[in-house]
Amino acid sequence: MKFLEEIQEHFEQEYPREACGILGVVKGKQKWFPCTNIAPDDEDFIIDSDEYLKVSRTSDITAIVHSHPDSPATASETDRKYCNALGIPYYIFSYPEMDLNIVSPNKNVTELYGREYEFGVTDCFEALRDYLEQQNIIIPARLMFEDDWWEKGLDYFTEEVIKDWNHYPVELSDIEPNDVLIFKIGADKNNHCGVYLGDDIFYHHAYNRLSCRESLYPIWYKSITGVYRYAA
Repeated sequence: MKFLEEIQEHFEQEYPREACGILGVVKGKQKWFPCTNIAPDDEDFIIDSDEYLKVSRTSDITAIVHSHPDSPATASETDRKYCNALGIPYYIFSYPEMDLNIVSPNKNVTELYGREYEFGVTDCFEALRDYLEQQNIIIPARLMFEDDWWEKGLDYFTEEVIKDWNHYPVELSDIEPNDVLIFKIGADKNNHCGVYLGDDIFYHHAYNRLSCRESLYPIWYKSITGVYRYAA
């Protein structure tokens, strides 16, 4: 597991108290955020709310991590209750053994974030479809995309194709949440897509990165070639 040594070091520093932290995604890269446990008891954890808010504003949270010192990594009733309430997976480690138990919530609100890139399976188009489906906007299944199509003179993100998604073009200056964004990234053909979320933030899944939210500025904005809105 990535960051295992850093996580174990944090657990050691906090022992015998339960230690806690957050796994998140920043600009397509996973990151570990050790946090302060402000619980009054050593056998419990509460992440400092200021730290949690700071992480949530700068990353896509994919897991809550904490230790069970001198105890198995079995989820307590409290662990399961708060895991379900947050809708975020809990990564529970025994310490010092470092056995891992991953507890999934009844409804996972982070399933769009931190996905590994695999062309045709979990890529920019599938991220677009999955996000908009949660907004009750259905994009038809893909054509048989050829990998690296933009290097072969192909374009799967033309205005004609996107009309078949029941979307119509709008001006970039008129952009609204849930609008589809089309990009040219180092190519002559459209080769990337995402969804605008508002406040200059968009959701996407770039090659060789994890799916995430990211600011349009300063890099992505200049590569936008089209904005399209669902014809509800």
